[in-house]
Amino acid sequence: MTDFVQPLRLLTLHILVCCSFSTALAQQETVRITPQVSGVEVTFRGLAVRNQLEAWVTGSRGTVIRTTDSGHTWKTIPVPGSDALDFRDVEILPDGTVLLMSIGNGNASRILRSRDSGTTWSIVLTSRAATGFFDGMAFSSDGRRGVLFGDPIDGRLDLYHTRNGGLTWTRASTPQRPALQQGEYGFAASGTGVVLHGRSIWIATGGSLARVLHSPDDGMTWSAHDTTMRSGNDSSGIFSIAVIDNETLVAIGGDYVHPERDTGNVARSIDGGTTWHTLQTVRMPHKACVQSLGHGRLLTCGRTGVAFSADAGQTWQSITKDSYFTLAVDTRSGTGFLAGADGRVARFTTLSSQSNSSESDCQSCLNRNRNQRTTHSIPTAVHVP
Repeated sequence: MTDFVQPLRLLTLHILVCCSFSTALAQQETVRITPQVSGVEVTFRGLAVRNQLEAWVTGSRGTVIRTTDSGHTWKTIPVPGSDALDFRDVEILPDGTVLLMSIGNGNASRILRSRDSGTTWSIVLTSRAATGFFDGMAFSSDGRRGVLFGDPIDGRLDLYHTRNGGLTWTRASTPQRPALQQGEYGFAASGTGVVLHGRSIWIATGGSLARVLHSPDDGMTWSAHDTTMRSGNDSSGIFSIAVIDNETLVAIGGDYVHPERDTGNVARSIDGGTTWHTLQTVRMPHKACVQSLGHGRLLTCGRTGVAFSADAGQTWQSITKDSYFTLAVDTRSGTGFLAGADGRVARFTTLSSQSNSSESDCQSCLNRNRNQRTTHSIPTAVHVP
């Protein structure tokens, strides 16, 4: 028995050392950011990537820009009659269809659609309610099904669905629009407060409280799940959600008026969004957008900078203090883009050779973490400035 236990201990130690080394390796310059020149000076908050060459960025003053050469050059795409609009979300469907979401009270909240790379546009949805205010949209992987949400009207989430790639939209019936608490709403920060994965939909809220609304059946039924993330005033709550797999999700947020407040701004769920554990050990100032890079890796951005996680959101590493409000990635190539104020855009690349090694070496660690149900098991995170 003794002869067997000693080699087993050595083997266990070897696995732990390899896993720790691989994780450390993945954290070292796993994302490389290259600033680019957009040619415009507006605030960008919408971003969509079709592949490693093509991306669309949208923002204030009706501005839409596009690259087809991985960001080496950007072209402004005219949208007639949109000078007063603020495009906070953009989606590119697999067939090349582009959808823009503008925000604002009443009919300033619109969805525009183009089938010809922005040569022509049609308005396919306008908020009919004077208090309507769109917050974000998301589409299925095939581009057919989509969901759009907005601030509450008569105490219930404003919610729309499409089944034909955004050509037509149907407002959800009253029973299929979740009831919100007084002072609870969504944030139109980067269009990523809603995610669609399979038939599941998750929607983030903030304000008086920070919750995650979940539908497992494409919006037919809903449940609301509390979090202990920062909330309680008009400027705080959950701003963005990323899906890692069927069970693991990460929520990011904070207080955009006081972005330096760096506790209670990150939460994880490892049961499909039913329960959420705020990572008290993570010191993360306010962030507006988080996206999955694949293989358990995440990138988040905000006016306080960009941070990276190699372990499904448990720990984070600061990449830069440069301000960006939104990001998107082509996970097939590992190429993505960031955008923010003053026309700032950048391309980023993920160093997949290191990350793939980390994933294969540490898969058992990720599986173990997924089965744990308390925050006490989460390792101490680095401070993210």
